[in-house]
Amino acid sequence: MAWRRALLGVLFSSLFLCGAALANTAATDALLVLPELVLVTLPRAEGQEFKVSYTSHPMKVIVDSNLPLGGLPDQQLVSDVALREIRYSQGADGSGRLVLEFNYQLPEGVVREYGDIFQLEIPKTFVNTSTRMVEPGVIYGHQRRADTFGPNVVNYLEIDLRRNLEVKLALGQDRVYGSERVSDLAKRTGAIAAVNGAYFASNGRPLGVLMIDGELITEPYANRTAVGLGPSGAVIDSVGFVGEVWHEGRLLTTISGLNRPRLQDELIVYTEAFGTKTNTNAYGYEAVVVDGVVSHLQPEGNSTIPKGGFVLSAHGEKRQYLAALQVGDRVEANISLQPDWADLGVNQIIGGGPRLVRAGALDITGEAELFKDDILKGRAPRTAIGITADHKLLLVTVNGRQPQISVGMTLDELGNLLIDLGALEAMNLDGGGSTTMVIRNLVLNLPSDGKERAVSNAIVVVTGSK
Repeated sequence: MAWRRALLGVLFSSLFLCGAALANTAATDALLVLPELVLVTLPRAEGQEFKVSYTSHPMKVIVDSNLPLGGLPDQQLVSDVALREIRYSQGADGSGRLVLEFNYQLPEGVVREYGDIFQLEIPKTFVNTSTRMVEPGVIYGHQRRADTFGPNVVNYLEIDLRRNLEVKLALGQDRVYGSERVSDLAKRTGAIAAVNGAYFASNGRPLGVLMIDGELITEPYANRTAVGLGPSGAVIDSVGFVGEVWHEGRLLTTISGLNRPRLQDELIVYTEAFGTKTNTNAYGYEAVVVDGVVSHLQPEGNSTIPKGGFVLSAHGEKRQYLAALQVGDRVEANISLQPDWADLGVNQIIGGGPRLVRAGALDITGEAELFKDDILKGRAPRTAIGITADHKLLLVTVNGRQPQISVGMTLDELGNLLIDLGALEAMNLDGGGSTTMVIRNLVLNLPSDGKERAVSNAIVVVTGSK
């Protein structure tokens, strides 16, 4: 047996040196810390018995022995994402106790005994999933998981759009410059469930394309990825737009944007969804249009937006086109999305990005969609949407910025999570402190701000009218 113990010691020491380089762990031959696991290896003398027990909050793994355990430090901190420290104590009766204290909860370990060797293997990577039905067609899933970088808490909804359900969009306070908590939006719309939606400016204005019940509220930006929803299902693709102003049946000029601040040399269309006034400065020229006819011309800005009509607001080189109009002229403002999903029955569109999954494979399009490092780099709380092979919709949130509970995910990790959940197509939505999931008026995730954040818009699941 002595030769076997010596051989195991050599092998284990080699493994430990490798593990120490990877994990910078405690300098003891009894402990090996690798990215995927913690391995405790102890020699066993004749008559020696081991007992393993566990505690939680914090998680501790306790190895008790009826005989002393040699060569272990009384206490040593461990530089590892999961394992915090080890402690050893010896009883008056000669018994020994080794305690491993962890930063977060892990599954129970596996005990293996090889003659005069005792081993305990504690996994650091795992996924524990539980599911329940919210109502027919809506399944809620919860995951406690950990990877080599730490723990995460995932909540997701799987929605069968073939059931009597609709997935729709809602604006905070029903206006472009509005914000509201997701739980309040869900309650106000009678939603079964809801998650936060698209990015937004600090004043609540959505950033990117948004269509609600067939009405285009804001235009796409940088051809970013968007999801279209309708009675026939869902579709994900990059979306652009073309806007044109027609005067008396002839093309007058192009449109720069919809329901957003007017910039230099731009022509912006303002509809009732924006509010009652355009809130533009005095350096533009505006035409108020009702029933396709110019009803008022405003050489300065801040026109009143008419009910059932719109305002054309131009600056710089675009100003000349509106200055050529007269009251009573017939004017049309046509905005079309590319691709045009109208034939698919799409009546709800929300922009986000970047794309995460295409045809079942990871495809992160962040640079092409002009996202910056605050979205592309690092781990953060995340919200995502996906479409499965059987045409179900996935709404997913990942908690983050809580080191001992949930560290958040990178975009690559989020994309792989969506693939694991069955997504063929998927895209990222607004995350960080905005990440929120509500079911039956209960917030199920842990917002990283410590409280629920007011957001610009939300994706809501409601009972359909079928």
